[in-house]
Amino acid sequence: MRFITLLSGLVIFAQSAFADMKIPRSVFEMEALDEAKAEAAEEGKPIVFVLTDPGTT
Repeated sequence: MRFITLLSGLVIFAQSAFADMKIPRSVFEMEALDEAKAEAAEEGKPIVFVLTDPGTT
């Protein structure tokens, strides 16, 4: 019973840790990094790097 309670608590904690994260619909590829920097500076937002394979879903 203790294990299930601990596991449930960890799952809830993990979900709440990412609850405020919003992923924009538009993304920039590395070739457009300068454009992304300019837009981020203009809007006062940070840049986040997400490594992925564009050939997968």
